[in-house]
Amino acid sequence: MTFGTGPLVDPASLSGPELRYDAVVIGAGVAGLSFALRLPADFRVALLTKGNLGESNTRYAQGGISAAVGPDDSPHLHEEDTLAAGAGLCDPAAVHELVEGAPEAVDWLISIGAQFDTDPDGSIALGMEAAHSRHRVLHAGGDATGFEVERTMVEAVHQRPNIDIYANTFAIDLIVDEGTCRGLIGVLPDDAHSLVRFTAPVVVLAAGGAGQLWSVTSNPPGATADGLAMALRAGVAVADLEFVQFHPTVMAVPGWESFLVTEAVRGEGAYLRDEAGNRFMTALHPLAELAPRDVVARGIQSTMASTPSGQVFLDLRHLDRDAMLARFPTIAQELKRRGLSLTDDLIPVAPAAHYFIGGVVAAANGVTSMPGLLALGEAACSGVHGANRLASNSLLEGLVFGRDAAAYVAEMQTPAGIPSASPKESAGPPAEASAEVRGIVEAVQSIMSQHVAVVRDAGGLRKAEAAVRELASKLDDIPTSGKAVWEARNLIQAALAVAGAATFREESRGAHFRSDYPETLTELDGQHSLLVSAESGWQFGSLSDPLPAPSPVTAAATR
Repeated sequence: MTFGTGPLVDPASLSGPELRYDAVVIGAGVAGLSFALRLPADFRVALLTKGNLGESNTRYAQGGISAAVGPDDSPHLHEEDTLAAGAGLCDPAAVHELVEGAPEAVDWLISIGAQFDTDPDGSIALGMEAAHSRHRVLHAGGDATGFEVERTMVEAVHQRPNIDIYANTFAIDLIVDEGTCRGLIGVLPDDAHSLVRFTAPVVVLAAGGAGQLWSVTSNPPGATADGLAMALRAGVAVADLEFVQFHPTVMAVPGWESFLVTEAVRGEGAYLRDEAGNRFMTALHPLAELAPRDVVARGIQSTMASTPSGQVFLDLRHLDRDAMLARFPTIAQELKRRGLSLTDDLIPVAPAAHYFIGGVVAAANGVTSMPGLLALGEAACSGVHGANRLASNSLLEGLVFGRDAAAYVAEMQTPAGIPSASPKESAGPPAEASAEVRGIVEAVQSIMSQHVAVVRDAGGLRKAEAAVRELASKLDDIPTSGKAVWEARNLIQAALAVAGAATFREESRGAHFRSDYPETLTELDGQHSLLVSAESGWQFGSLSDPLPAPSPVTAAATR
């Protein structure tokens, strides 16, 4: 149940309506929105989101957008930092495209209404985050950048009559005919049992996020690996699923839900301390608290494991109180709800599943191994993040490559003049998960947190795969369908694929750390873990291997 096992729903059995479009976009985060907004206005677009429009991983991005717009910065320096953070696994061409497109992407966001924080002289304020050599991170509302980006783009979408919004619509499976993606099967919010076909010459898979595979995550509840699981069932090439970035600092206050504490807090000078008050990161890396995320996450985990209380703390008490409250108002408010002060108390933190680096193999313009299917954002593996994403490059990836994908589609496709379907943005049906389904999901999360988290080894990975397969058998015995069951199936399929990739890569690199193989193998520099077909299994190679060769036209379309 890891690759090409067939759809959850048989397309031949569908009796519901067919909704035709020039493009169908699954996911309404920054990548999907960027693509839809950058298409010419005569393209009829269906934009699907399984929650309310504006509820995505983008919304929860606190840190910001990295772009070389400062007077002491350049795309070249941004490129060097990205390549260094990627630990020998970035695709240089994709990184170059990303950093060169960053200033234009920022200008475009501002042109459609985004308001970034500014310095007293009116220039854009630029923050510092881990592994960046310059202050180059734009933020909004202090620590509410994702919210501002999502707000701006959602407002712009509502002003585009060519984009039909299908909120609270669950995408179940891709429709594949003779090796080409022709559309998808979805469930509209008005009827949880009425399946419809969305058909289009191009389908954009932008439903990224897989944080719900683990018990503690910074992701919202909807991040259930739906895009990855759909791609696996359709037989689309995927890569680098072992690379999952665990954010080092998520609030770990007993009795409260977890909440991300942006890396920008450490960028402003906050310290990490153990229960005795010692700054333990100074002994682990020359950059201390600003070391790459995987280093900090492992440092926190090992420190937690070696102390009686099992706690690690962020300390801002030595920093300017008013400046910190102005810079991080959202975090300050969340702490206040938990009875803590941002500036006066030690803040208990722990690592949590944050960003899924691997995904569907895709070029910068979104092209995948399957004709008719593009992949963007967190759903894609484009090579820009390598083995460890540089802080605040994820929103940028969605903006720049969403633009590139729209240019590619506009160049290669003529709109068909399809009339609007006038969809309703009604509330979706509740998931209504049974206690049995909830128990299976919680068991998957517990297994992944124990054996496929910050530190892995062969024995634990084998245990994880066996246990998840047993849970898959239990879920197969549940005859009912619906969102909760489909999400559970997606999580199980993704969990097996992640564990399989982690087992295959017998080295430690970036966000993937094997305690039984702690060294990084130079012979695997540039070698991605690929799952191209069920027959071939996992193999090492280049991300370009499963992709079609770009023609001069397609290459020009991304410029």
